[in-house]
Amino acid sequence: MFDRIADWNRQKHMLMGASLIRIAFGFIILYIYGMHYAQRRFLWGPEGMYDFADFRADTMIAWTFSLYQLHPSPLYFEIVFHLGMLAALWFIFGYKGRIAAIVNFVFVWSLFTRNGIILDGGDNVMRILLVFLLFANTTAYFSVDRHLRQKRGIPASELSPPGFSHMRLSNLIHNLAILACIVQVCMMYLTSGFHKVMGEVWQNGTALYYILQVGEYTHPFFRDLIFSSDFLIVTGAYATVLVQVAFPFLLFNRYTKYVAMAGVIGMHLGIAVVMGLFTFSFIMIANQLLMLRDREYKKMIAFFDRRVGRVKAYLRRKGTRVPVPGKEPVGDLRAVTVFYDGWCPFCQRSMQRLQRWDWLHRLSFLSFRDPEVIEQYGLDPERLEQRMHTRQVRNGRVEEGIHSVWVIARQVPLLWGMVPFLWLATVMGVGQWVYDWIAARRTVIPVGGCDGAGCEWTPMEKGHSR
Repeated sequence: MFDRIADWNRQKHMLMGASLIRIAFGFIILYIYGMHYAQRRFLWGPEGMYDFADFRADTMIAWTFSLYQLHPSPLYFEIVFHLGMLAALWFIFGYKGRIAAIVNFVFVWSLFTRNGIILDGGDNVMRILLVFLLFANTTAYFSVDRHLRQKRGIPASELSPPGFSHMRLSNLIHNLAILACIVQVCMMYLTSGFHKVMGEVWQNGTALYYILQVGEYTHPFFRDLIFSSDFLIVTGAYATVLVQVAFPFLLFNRYTKYVAMAGVIGMHLGIAVVMGLFTFSFIMIANQLLMLRDREYKKMIAFFDRRVGRVKAYLRRKGTRVPVPGKEPVGDLRAVTVFYDGWCPFCQRSMQRLQRWDWLHRLSFLSFRDPEVIEQYGLDPERLEQRMHTRQVRNGRVEEGIHSVWVIARQVPLLWGMVPFLWLATVMGVGQWVYDWIAARRTVIPVGGCDGAGCEWTPMEKGHSR
């Protein structure tokens, strides 16, 4: 038995799940801040629905703490509230993960303690798990810490100082923290299910009927739909109890755990849609991110990579066409050609980043500093120095500046979310102004065009932006 425990403790487990739940909880916390932002002074402020004097007295009686109890000033409240939002962002990005987790927890605890009346119960679960996650490694993946470790050549699983004893202790603390989170979720569902079993309305299958009588926690459409069928009412009640009681017993089997997770996720999606408890449901669904092992996540990633590869291959086949002599270089079958400044380090880094993001292989990149490029495409070198250009291969249309950024964003999946905002900025004229303002401050290093003394990193002169 001790050998199995020692073997289990040779590495950190659930690293990917811990990283994903960090991001999920961070976005949920930001959602709570954003959802209440317009009414923040009334809901959380010192002059709002929960009087500051009563709040401070209650915290003294309950022996709890909140940053919001330190001063009754509205200005102090605004500072703490907005710092809490920044702490959540810091937590999401995962820089200095342990410190970020502690700071974020202090702000989250302070906010939820300030006014627990408006919360829905999911906050209690999240606070408990955030305590356990303070001792776990939540930045092994999808974080700034991960990026910095890769640059130093440190594996994702090795976060402790060198030394056998340090490694084992670090692994043990992380693994126990993750195990505590899983046990906490299991106990929550088990006790909740047992309490329902003891209730008469759950035994006779009428619990959903009485729950949906509460107008604040139901939508008329779904209420009428469920009320129209006795089968839905009874089945929904019994299925809820079965899912909660069975979850801990199905979770620790490699095959049945997917059934348990699917049941819980389906139950909470139903709660979110029918009862409107979005925050509670999102928190409970996010807990399921911890239930899969790293190798299972990697199998899922490999599966989606294969599917994406097939889609890319299909799109490339659909986009293949015979090039027209004199129109574009032979072999260039991309949808958009980007003309950038090869003397600009910032431009070069931007093009390299776009090349990595160009999963569909829709872009080709040419530096206009190459004389053959200007001659072949018949472009104006002065305008190329002012703004980046793009040329659509299909119709030969040339765009520049913010319009080029909009064309590029339409071709790159990671930038599709920016397309509506770029279009709006383009229509309003603000986008081009911002583009020119940023481009005017770029640095240009001439290649072979200076005598050595003038080859310094200097910003472009005003009027020579791109």
